[in-house]
Amino acid sequence: MKLTLGRTLVGGAVLAAAVLIPTQAASAHDTMLESTPANGETVSTLDEVALTFSGELIDFGQASFAQVEGPDGLYYETACSTIERNVLSTPVELGEAGTYTVTWNAVSSDGHPVSEAFDFDYEPVSGGTPALGWDLPACDNEDERVQPGSDDVDQEETTAPDAETPEEAAPIPTTEAPRNGAQESQEEASADTGTGMGGLFVFAGFIVVLILIALVFVLRSYTKSRRDAGDDPDEE
Repeated sequence: MKLTLGRTLVGGAVLAAAVLIPTQAASAHDTMLESTPANGETVSTLDEVALTFSGELIDFGQASFAQVEGPDGLYYETACSTIERNVLSTPVELGEAGTYTVTWNAVSSDGHPVSEAFDFDYEPVSGGTPALGWDLPACDNEDERVQPGSDDVDQEETTAPDAETPEEAAPIPTTEAPRNGAQESQEEASADTGTGMGGLFVFAGFIVVLILIALVFVLRSYTKSRRDAGDDPDEE
């Protein structure tokens, strides 16, 4: 009887361990304990978002980070997040007043990633200059992101050519190409040759007309002489 009772107690202990061990493993993921600013808090100044977790974080190539998105949809982290044991810190420069959203992702000490988001309100003191937001988060986008509304971006948009407007065709020059001395001499010689040939044709035509006139005169004189000789009475 005692042996049976002992076996029963051992079996119960093993069963309890089998049930409790997975539960403890499942609850081993690190969680965020506190944040600065806190969820729903209203702040007037802020230069860093700090998240404190229940265990040390593991950073696999910036896998642990926080993003701070403003009411205008832009991002206000000035650099990527850094990890100091169990604290995830992200430097920020906030813009206009409004509600900001912090979205974070952290790799806990057991290698399991966890992520959440919370909001806080920003009401800056009067007289401050709001910072410009970025079109992309800081982590993994340091070289690609830009600040819409900055002077550099406005200048690039102003100087960029309009892709939809076709460029005007350059006017075709009407000025004649410069001519060298050989071309001018050849053109002058051609002009002189043409002028000489024209004069020669005129002179030849004049000679032909004179010859025709002389032939007509000679023919008429010959015809008249024959006629006069036929009418002479002495011959009869």
